[in-house]
Amino acid sequence: MSAAAAAAGGVVVVASAPGRVQLSGTASGTRVSVALDRRAVCRIETTANGITLESKDSLTKTAAADVAELLSRAPGSVAAQALGVAGATTGLRVVTEWKLPAGSGVDGDSALALAATAAISRLMGREPSADELLRRSREAARRAGRPDEGGHHAALWGGVVVARGTGETLAAEALRVDPGRIEESLLLVDAGEGAEARDAGPSARAGGRAEEVAAALVAGRSEELVGLLADEARALVGPPAAERLVGMVGQAGGAAWRLARGRLVAVWAPPGARGPGRGEAVRDALKAAGLKPIGVRVDLRGLEVD
Repeated sequence: MSAAAAAAGGVVVVASAPGRVQLSGTASGTRVSVALDRRAVCRIETTANGITLESKDSLTKTAAADVAELLSRAPGSVAAQALGVAGATTGLRVVTEWKLPAGSGVDGDSALALAATAAISRLMGREPSADELLRRSREAARRAGRPDEGGHHAALWGGVVVARGTGETLAAEALRVDPGRIEESLLLVDAGEGAEARDAGPSARAGGRAEEVAAALVAGRSEELVGLLADEARALVGPPAAERLVGMVGQAGGAAWRLARGRLVAVWAPPGARGPGRGEAVRDALKAAGLKPIGVRVDLRGLEVD
């Protein structure tokens, strides 16, 4: 069923998927990601004619006669590219929303690409397999200039995901990890600067530590993760405010690293087993500096389509 044919029925489809934080690794090696309870939402409804694309985050609206014209006007839109990949034509209103402000560093592009792909597929009467959804969403993100080699699986499954390889060799698996162990140790802190972090090189971030990080997560060795994550973080260089924050967390006993393409700093600081520990010390240091950490919850729902 085409989108235009569905218009008479007034069909509405809403899909959402979780964003993620990369704990370890780089795009070319092993990556360990955690899906967070910050979701990208795509709502698509049929209309009489034309295409309207609205982003609640950027407060922008783009209107066009059809998807081809929409793509010419908004080539960098993940949702628009998802419509193109699906073969949609006209008679649609698309509204997207991401539950974190732009520039946070938490990856929502992969989640939006998957949500938009799933929504338009359902609206057009298709139920593609998980592999096909992943393929189409990755292609939509690539066409929008936002390729990603790890986030789509985390958006699909939720939880903790380890991805290996790139392109045709990309493989991923969901890790069986107690979400409570992550939620008690992982914090996000706003460094207050928007410049991108710089990766000093692939040697310390090419996946050598990522396999160890994955094993420690599965085994629940939260204390061991402090050293592993701090070791990887040494290869990242951020603006002065972020660097000061990373140093402050390190002195308090935790590990911190600047999220790529964003102003947030991720912190790993597990609480003490029988009294105050690293987590408590890091929170005290942040409070003394006037910083309020953002607590996170692990999203276990993954992709949802209604």
